Amino acid sequence: MKNKLLLTTAIASVAFAGSTFAETKIGGNLEQTFQTQSEDNSDARTGRGFGAEHNISLSASKDLDNGLSAKYGTVLEDGVADTHYLTVGTDTVSVTVGRDTGNNLSSTAIPHISDQAGTIVGLTSATYDNIEVANAHDKEHISLDFKVAGGTLTGRYAPDMSTARPSDSGATDSGASATEFLYSGSLGVDGLSLRVGQSTENGLGAEEDGKAKRYDIAYNFGQFAVGIGRDESESAAATASQVETETDKAGITFAATDAISLGLNYLETERKSGGAKDANDEEIIMVSVGYNFGGLGIEMTYAEVENAGNAANTDAETFQIRTIQKF
Repeated sequence: MKNKLLLTTAIASVAFAGSTFAETKIGGNLEQTFQTQSEDNSDARTGRGFGAEHNISLSASKDLDNGLSAKYGTVLEDGVADTHYLTVGTDTVSVTVGRDTGNNLSSTAIPHISDQAGTIVGLTSATYDNIEVANAHDKEHISLDFKVAGGTLTGRYAPDMSTARPSDSGATDSGASATEFLYSGSLGVDGLSLRVGQSTENGLGAEEDGKAKRYDIAYNFGQFAVGIGRDESESAAATASQVETETDKAGITFAATDAISLGLNYLETERKSGGAKDANDEEIIMVSVGYNFGGLGIEMTYAEVENAGNAANTDAETFQIRTIQKF
């Protein structure tokens, strides 16, 4: 018992000693929204209300004795642990163990103001959504990052795609794992923004593998930024019930002044269910304006959806106001 106590005390001493040499940074943000939405033929998807998200982050870094550096931190979203990471490496190559952190397919290179279209219209029955299939980034994972060609090349592995969050010295096993490979950067070209990659989740039993692909390219020239892209996804399911989608996207933003920005986005989604194409393509048009007051940002977005869920004569409208404050 005495030896165990001494060992525990020694470990605690090392932990406290480490903390005295690492400067901890505290940050965060508060996001508040007001949204109204209406959808044809569905009273359940018609309404209005306020929403909020608050994040608090803790981060630190330290140069290690072997010449490498360590960066680590965590983010609490609405009081619940959301992001955590430990990154060890150099400015060129690094390894990260974490969750909801790092280079990812969920982000897009297509210029837009406020939330992505999949978030703005997420309360409707719309088919299009932000990358969700085989999203290894949002699960407990290990990733390897290389700084190359004016950007970051990432390989990621999530051993378990369960929604459960294991504690330390714990593990979950849903039977499904995922791998992800992507590049995001400029290829060394000023003004260019590129994001391409694929994530694959192994199907269980007779299921086909789930796949998500993103191909985005954009260019910024002065006050304007334009971009086009395509998203493709295949759900992890048996062939007869597998859902496949292809979304073509385009976006343009204009910085009218240092404080005012305008944006226009268009998305068209084709869906196949069990190999059979739906008769109607879903179309989303989104118009946004953003204003920066200095310490406060406010964004207003109007989105119109035609053939929501690829169903004929099912249209929807969404209007959202979002404010963001950082601290």
